[in-house]
Amino acid sequence: MQKPPPRTTRPTRARIMMSPMTGIQDFLGSYISGNFQNEESFSTCAPDTENTTGDFREIQKQKNDKTPIKEQKKRGHMDLEKEKFQESQFGILKKAKIQEPQFMCCSENPDLSYSSFNHQCTSGAQDCRIRPEDVYWVPRKQKGEFQEAVCTTCFKEMRNKDGWIQEKNINEKIEEIFKCQKCSGFWHQCCSFFYGEPEDFVCRNCAPEAYKLVLDEPGSSRDSNFIEERINGFLKSSLEIDQEFQKISVRTYYSEDDFVKTGDLAPPSWESKFIAEYGTVIKFASRAIHVFQRQDNVDQIVFSLFASEYRNPGKSWMVIDCLDSIKMFQPASLRTQIYQELVLIYFDLARKIGLSDSFLWADPPVQGDDYIFPVKPANQPSPTPTMLENWYLRVMEKGKSDGIIKEFRSFTEEKEFKKFKKPTDIPIFQTSLWSPLMIAHDVGGKPQKLWRAMSVEWKSHGSDNWFIEFNKVAKDEQLERMCQERFHEILLKKEEMQYHCWENNWQFGTPRRARYASVGLINLM
Repeated sequence: MQKPPPRTTRPTRARIMMSPMTGIQDFLGSYISGNFQNEESFSTCAPDTENTTGDFREIQKQKNDKTPIKEQKKRGHMDLEKEKFQESQFGILKKAKIQEPQFMCCSENPDLSYSSFNHQCTSGAQDCRIRPEDVYWVPRKQKGEFQEAVCTTCFKEMRNKDGWIQEKNINEKIEEIFKCQKCSGFWHQCCSFFYGEPEDFVCRNCAPEAYKLVLDEPGSSRDSNFIEERINGFLKSSLEIDQEFQKISVRTYYSEDDFVKTGDLAPPSWESKFIAEYGTVIKFASRAIHVFQRQDNVDQIVFSLFASEYRNPGKSWMVIDCLDSIKMFQPASLRTQIYQELVLIYFDLARKIGLSDSFLWADPPVQGDDYIFPVKPANQPSPTPTMLENWYLRVMEKGKSDGIIKEFRSFTEEKEFKKFKKPTDIPIFQTSLWSPLMIAHDVGGKPQKLWRAMSVEWKSHGSDNWFIEFNKVAKDEQLERMCQERFHEILLKKEEMQYHCWENNWQFGTPRRARYASVGLINLM
């Protein structure tokens, strides 16, 4: 799990926080002021002057002034009307101060805080987390990209605590209120689908043509069309009579230019042997698959998958590095089936472009961590290891019955089947389970001891990762030709996409915020 990004200080001009009442008060203030000035300007008499001398003769003189009675009545009437006008306008302003402004979008509370998320405790414990609302400790002065943060439990065990200060894991950002520059209507940021500067905001009612809430038709590539057609067909055939069909759209990104140094994956005492087996670098292609569903005229992202594809002479395979979903697919009764079918459709695509095998590892995140999408719905907890293992087993069993998968074996079964006897018998690749474990157990640099030291891992990971063999199928030359560069600096890499969501507070805990984040992703495409 990548450590969440450190807090950054944004330029003040980037986001101007505006109180919901600011626009109304400014408007009423100028309106009242302007009317008072106009009232004074058309008055035919000067305002009353207060007599502070107490001089009886001056008072008597004023009393004996021959001001026409009609003029006095007019003046008194206008003063009374002016006083009433002042009272009415100040009454409106006072009422505006205690009432919420009228929003053009929804009726939710405008003071909407963003959720926080797990931070990784940097004390060294791999699964130690600083959870939302937890107190934690940081050095008073930190330099460099790496930022230390230690949970309270680990901090108590530290010896040197000088120079550390206490913080709390909260998200200090508040969802902004935008005021339309044309109609002056108020909008919550996540209702607005606007991603620019507040002073440039023109709402969807005033400029509907400026907003893109759905993906263009058709898909961007042949492989995305392949997945899209298959999954929509599966959805239509699975719906009950009274269930509505809501279209699914797919976008894929692909790059062949990735590689990892073999020495970075191999245990030091066996590095030369792994290099002899794999070469100095292991090349692979990266693929990202993003799946949206049309809901309330917005394409809502519901599923993403990141994979690596390896093409070596004599053998080629693919690995699902990470997949994640949002519990918002409709109808909910088909959600699990749809997500599992998406994995099988990708398996079928993989074998049609010449990949013969796959490795799969059920590796659930630490409870509360984000796989890909930050801040899930409250009713979507992270799966337990057993739940995820069973989920993948159902996928593979259906893949076998559908004729996509020829055979799948757990690591324990594969170890017996292939008669693994040495570390180089175990495949290594980017995001491999076994590579970091072999490096961790390679103590003292003695090759003969590594295999024995790994025996403890055979049992604990014997059933949570699988070797999959696809049924052979004729290559689809058109599909294979479509494995061309479609690079995206954000949407092709899980870490980049996740960081971008973190940085922009694109969260998926509620439908309103999930759709705002989804349209934000669409605007990147």
